[in-house]
Amino acid sequence: MSSILDQIQLNYQTLSKTEKKVADYVLTYNEELLNIHIKELAHQIDVSVATITRFCRKIGASSFVEFKILLRDAVKVQEVTEDVINSVHQFYESVINSTNSLSNLSIFQRACQWILEAKRIHAYGLGSSGLSAEELKLRLSRMGLTIDTHKDSHAMIIASSFLTEEDLVIAISSSGQTKEIIDASELAKRKNAKVISISNYSETPLANLSDLMLYTASIKPYLAQGFLNSQLSILYVLDVLSILLTNHQDTMKTYQHTLHALDEYKKI
Repeated sequence: MSSILDQIQLNYQTLSKTEKKVADYVLTYNEELLNIHIKELAHQIDVSVATITRFCRKIGASSFVEFKILLRDAVKVQEVTEDVINSVHQFYESVINSTNSLSNLSIFQRACQWILEAKRIHAYGLGSSGLSAEELKLRLSRMGLTIDTHKDSHAMIIASSFLTEEDLVIAISSSGQTKEIIDASELAKRKNAKVISISNYSETPLANLSDLMLYTASIKPYLAQGFLNSQLSILYVLDVLSILLTNHQDTMKTYQHTLHALDEYKKI
């Protein structure tokens, strides 16, 4: 079950500019807000009390009091530590738990069915998301599935222009607002291809184009701590897809065949 913090993330793009100020503050300093008064919070963020009330309602809480109750249930107070290893562990645990709460098995199962039925699969991603797309290609290729990866705008548009209703696009964009991904996905939809998106947010241009959404936890609240793996939650989703796909006899048989081929190669 998703927490109130997950609901803030999913509904982030539906918020007004001032409501996003509240969301950003809550996501970053949630531990400090468990006993705060609404007027004090409004003063700290420099917004009106009415803005905070509207924010609470948009994310599913009837009042600020209910919001704090839900927040108390959602917040796991992090141990204050100077141990970098433990800090990274806490970060990973938080992101994985949040992504897990946003995951729905039936949605993953449908995504796997579409992957298995597709004549050809195209994975779109820019920057770090492009690396995740490459990882997906490596995995699906070893299961005998036909997949290409496209990591720049021209390659995406060219690939989308040849799609048919038998093809599948897997679009990876944490923000759901990456123009190149949106443009290519829009063309894919015009070609009647199915689009599965892996993203942090609902109600984004990419989400509105997608036939299926696999949600991931945002690392935005943790960015101030330094360089962190922005693809962690996406790789979690890829792991779930991979395990579900290898539950199918044919894909597992092909995967085992590639393992055998690699073992034989190493002996040469």
